[in-house]
Amino acid sequence: MRQNKNKKNKTEMTIPAAQHPIRRRIFLIIAVPILTLLFLPRVISNKKKGRTGPMILISNHNSILDPVFLYINYRSKHLHWIAKESLFRIPLLTYFLCSFDIFPIDREANDIQAAKRIISELKSEHIVGIFIEGGCTEGGDAVAHPPKSTTIQLAIKRGIPIHLCSVTGKMRPFSRPKVIIGPKVLLSLREGASLNKQTSLDISNELMRRVYNMGGEAYHNPEADRCQKVMSQNVSVTVLDDPFNLWDNTNEIRNEADINN
Repeated sequence: MRQNKNKKNKTEMTIPAAQHPIRRRIFLIIAVPILTLLFLPRVISNKKKGRTGPMILISNHNSILDPVFLYINYRSKHLHWIAKESLFRIPLLTYFLCSFDIFPIDREANDIQAAKRIISELKSEHIVGIFIEGGCTEGGDAVAHPPKSTTIQLAIKRGIPIHLCSVTGKMRPFSRPKVIIGPKVLLSLREGASLNKQTSLDISNELMRRVYNMGGEAYHNPEADRCQKVMSQNVSVTVLDDPFNLWDNTNEIRNEADINN
């Protein structure tokens, strides 16, 4: 009996890989020209196709269209977003979410359960897309919307690369939002350093500051200087992929012409 119960739990934790490629392609054929013509997004990406994991993608989240723009421009069928479980209670929305292999996560559950779901995806060499601010926000604010540090803690402890992306600007017709596929980095704990909850939060805040900076937007954090110092003292950063030198960039990137100048 106990063996059957363990088997059932294991089955529940197994997340199916791309099961609806045709349905997903149809959605993209319809959505891409409409969104492109309606919003005229400025995209900064090396247009690399077929990225695979294990990897964690983090981004800001100011609009419900953010995951759509990132998915279109990230150009990888291995990108699987996580979404709050309550969204899967709406039949039509569930149909759409499942088409893109978006999987649910219970925000009311403890961090261990959430980490297990993410690890299951990473073991399948997928890229897990996470909005670590927890939901849609109106601009970056470390006080009002502190990032969920569990994700970054997991990445550091398990040696999982982190891909920084951002979508900034108002989502209005012809508003030209910026979609940036930024640097991929590996954070490694320095010798003698420890990774507690506060340290993980400080590092998460520093990463979000960089995400917003890529898009030319401010990230409100009264402890910004301290967070930068904590990150520098506790982790070493290996830049794995950054064709536009966005990791060390301090100026706003408006379009691809800025990169070449």
